[in-house]
Amino acid sequence: MNRRRYCAAFTLIEVLIAVTITMLIVVLLGTMFSSLTSTTSRANQRTDAFRDARAALQMMERDLTGLVRAQKTAYLALDNLRQDGSDPYSVRTNGTPNLQLFALVAAKNQPPGNPAPPAGDVCAVGYYCRWDNEKHSYSLLRFFRNSKQTYDAIKPQLSGSTLSYTDAPTLYAAGATGILDDVLASYVWNLKITVFKSDGTQDTTYPGNPVIVGDPGNPNVVLPAAIEISFNAISPEAARTIMALSAGPSDWMDSTSQNYVRLIKPHAYEFRTRISL
Repeated sequence: MNRRRYCAAFTLIEVLIAVTITMLIVVLLGTMFSSLTSTTSRANQRTDAFRDARAALQMMERDLTGLVRAQKTAYLALDNLRQDGSDPYSVRTNGTPNLQLFALVAAKNQPPGNPAPPAGDVCAVGYYCRWDNEKHSYSLLRFFRNSKQTYDAIKPQLSGSTLSYTDAPTLYAAGATGILDDVLASYVWNLKITVFKSDGTQDTTYPGNPVIVGDPGNPNVVLPAAIEISFNAISPEAARTIMALSAGPSDWMDSTSQNYVRLIKPHAYEFRTRISL
């Protein structure tokens, strides 16, 4: 008796269905991987873009932690000493300015020179935002006067029988010889300085009135208990889109403008810190 042998096998239709399902799974996984990679890449770019902004905030914290309380010297100045004629927001106007901060701080440094002068530790620093007409964007800058330059600025007030007062415009003078302000972070704007009293309440007189601490002629202006520093930053990728469509600082500073709402607000990130003095 002959027995028929049956061999188990897939039909052509089954094979085609299996191949089709496999291809769909591969395509789906590839799409998901590509999307994940793109998202991670954008996140890394955003992190890298904000690295300078975070470093700038840490530098401001470090500087003000070493505040030097000098007699008859403007050792803390919350005032607009850098006025940019092309930027109306570099002065206290419309309630939405880029504020400015200047101080005497302890920072070890070796001033240049031949022969090199001895190292010192009292320097004049400052932070402010500046508008760039070519880039159509803001940058955060640091004013720095090394220990020798700082002493040279104060020295005329040290001569004579009495110690005279060194005012803020003298100590933190713009464009002084040998002083170059460094760009700490690009695409940074809306620099704010909030002043707090010893009881923890905010001093609402500033920025309406400048805070110049150290002037013996104004004994009622005392050192704040703390100040809060904040500013906005944006990634270079988002900034390029804005710069292509905006030609003035108002789009960056006016939060009600269409360009700000559409192009800046979704990508802006606020950095903030509070420092006890």
